[in-house]
Amino acid sequence: MNDLVINLLRGSVSSVMNVILLFTLTRSKFSRNITIIVASSVFTINMASTIWFYMHGNLTALSRFDIIMFLVVGLALKPMTRLSFMQWSFTFLTTLNIAMMIIFLSFDLSRSLPMPPYANTFLRLVLYIAVIFLFQKYLRLSYESVVNNWPMFSVLVVCIFLNLAYYFYATDDIHNSLVVFKWPLYLLVTLSLAAYGTVFYSLKKIMAMYALETENVKIQNESGLLHQAAMELEKHANCDTLTGLPNRRFFFERLGQVVAESERDAGRFALLYIDLDGFKDINDNYGHEIGDGVLVAVGDRLLKCIRKTDIVARLGGDEFAIIFRDIEDMAIAESLTEKIHTMLQEPMHIETVECTIDSSIGIAVYPDTGKDGETLVRNADSAMYEVKRNGKGGIGFFKETP
Repeated sequence: MNDLVINLLRGSVSSVMNVILLFTLTRSKFSRNITIIVASSVFTINMASTIWFYMHGNLTALSRFDIIMFLVVGLALKPMTRLSFMQWSFTFLTTLNIAMMIIFLSFDLSRSLPMPPYANTFLRLVLYIAVIFLFQKYLRLSYESVVNNWPMFSVLVVCIFLNLAYYFYATDDIHNSLVVFKWPLYLLVTLSLAAYGTVFYSLKKIMAMYALETENVKIQNESGLLHQAAMELEKHANCDTLTGLPNRRFFFERLGQVVAESERDAGRFALLYIDLDGFKDINDNYGHEIGDGVLVAVGDRLLKCIRKTDIVARLGGDEFAIIFRDIEDMAIAESLTEKIHTMLQEPMHIETVECTIDSSIGIAVYPDTGKDGETLVRNADSAMYEVKRNGKGGIGFFKETP
């Protein structure tokens, strides 16, 4: 009767703790109450089977029945997990490998302790609790990474299972096998633990390197986005949002640079100040959307008239400015200005509306009529207003008043 109690305790510890270990490794979809119900069911079945096999005196058959029962329980638990079938199979084999190592260690270590049958059961329980604690506290994330990469490690886990299973299932007397093959089993357990440890360690390092690379890529992407945002901000800061031309701020910066370059190289350039005649009537008659379309069309036409080295900008409203660089012969500046004036007079088709405008253009020349940007703009503006006073629609050069 005493042997029956010992076998019941030991068998129950193995069956119940295997279920708890399996749940620890798989993360159940359901609450702990389900785990308790399953473990209680396994405990009840194990108690009944242990009594039956003990009565028939076949403990080797009992150990094999425990494995079969564990397989059945594992299949029943599969729908309760979040793992794929292959991930679950990988975890199931890992649970069996751990169980076989614990059974061997508890059996052999208990032989050197008082009351070996009870010591065996106690050591088995302690080893199971230690393994479950280690997985929950330290190894869960690493093990989940291993399971997610199961194709890399499945052959290793299967080989460990086959080597351990040989000593447990290819025998008619498991007690004798554990005694006779003590040192091969110790070597196999050591190698198995080393293999699992290497897997955890190497994958942890690989995941750390991958996380670092991912973080670097993320930083590079964010840096690229920041650079792009900075470029967009700079574009908005320097460009007119409607026409896409340089705005007033950027124009005056470039004008200062052109003045400095021309002073250094003893060069000449012409500055045009353009005001659209009749633009207010278009806005009043057709609305601001058509007016905006006219401004965009004017900007496009100005771009077509200038050279690559020249600069065109929208200063605001219906006022534009152009810098004709490196003008040695004023006839060239006058010819380019005439081309602009003629092109701006051509009809514009904005949506369904045909619009016609004219322009008043004032011209100031560096260094003849101004040696700094502010003076040149003021003089070109003055020349433009002189054109307007004389009837609008024309070109005027700034001339110093005697």
